[in-house]
Amino acid sequence: MEFIQQYHIAIIGGLFLCGIIGMSWLTHTEKKWIKNTYKKEDIIALGFGVGCYGLSSDQGAPKRYTGFLLIHRGGILFKNRFSKTRFDIPAASIKKVYHATSHKGAKLFKAAVKVDFSSSPKHLDTIAFKLAYPPQWIDIIDKAFIRIKKKR
Repeated sequence: MEFIQQYHIAIIGGLFLCGIIGMSWLTHTEKKWIKNTYKKEDIIALGFGVGCYGLSSDQGAPKRYTGFLLIHRGGILFKNRFSKTRFDIPAASIKKVYHATSHKGAKLFKAAVKVDFSSSPKHLDTIAFKLAYPPQWIDIIDKAFIRIKKKR
């Protein structure tokens, strides 16, 4: 007990350092997966530590996933950090992107970016992401997928 009292600052600092190293390692493995899966010129934007609230077509309350969001020429990909949950939205199916504070009727308490896309010819689905600087992400998705369709 005397050891803990004398070195409590060093112990707290060591635990903090372990947390930083762990988060860095997780980000490194995600970057490695992206580098092995996608060409550098196909990547438009990439965000780590992104929260995803799932699809509006899922049953129940919004689920909470944490991982990375990749905007690439082929569409939008969200991959969960700790499980194999992936949401891959093809560019051709993206219809609308906008700012919101609720998803599936539940208040999110954080600003979110919602993307409407067609999952089948007659069915429209929505996915919500919690990101830093939502207007910036909305603009990126809008320029990459929606404005291009309007020009055609």
